[in-house]
Amino acid sequence: MTDASKIYLITPPAIADLARFAALLEPALAGGAVACLQLRLKDVSDDGVLAAAGALLPVARRHDVHFLINDRPDLAHRAGADGVHVGQSDARYADARKLLGPDKTVGVTCHDSYHLAIEAASAGADYVAFGAFFPTRTKEASARADISLIEDW
Repeated sequence: MTDASKIYLITPPAIADLARFAALLEPALAGGAVACLQLRLKDVSDDGVLAAAGALLPVARRHDVHFLINDRPDLAHRAGADGVHVGQSDARYADARKLLGPDKTVGVTCHDSYHLAIEAASAGADYVAFGAFFPTRTKEASARADISLIEDW
């Protein structure tokens, strides 16, 4: 399996039992199909995000899975994460890159816009993300991307 065909896994927006989640994550990552794990906790304190990162980052590292924190470059930096994923209403790409440096990953949400993707890529983003493509209960989607946006890739 090539990295291009691997999964970008995103955690649920809340994790009630961190130890149990970490234990369940272990075999999920052991299969080798996951390239990246994004810690995407919503409405959780900074201490809660850092505690989750402290529990999950070692699991990701044991399985050579890239570990990113959603929205917060400052917490990604403090946690020693491999990078951050920022949305259009989160930290600016330039600020995230400045804080994390050239060796960390910075990904940018581009909703349903090639224009935003070109801007992010031109600025140096390591990857861009489109979506939501399908309904989700984890957050209110500010844009609905059509699958044709990525069909030809």
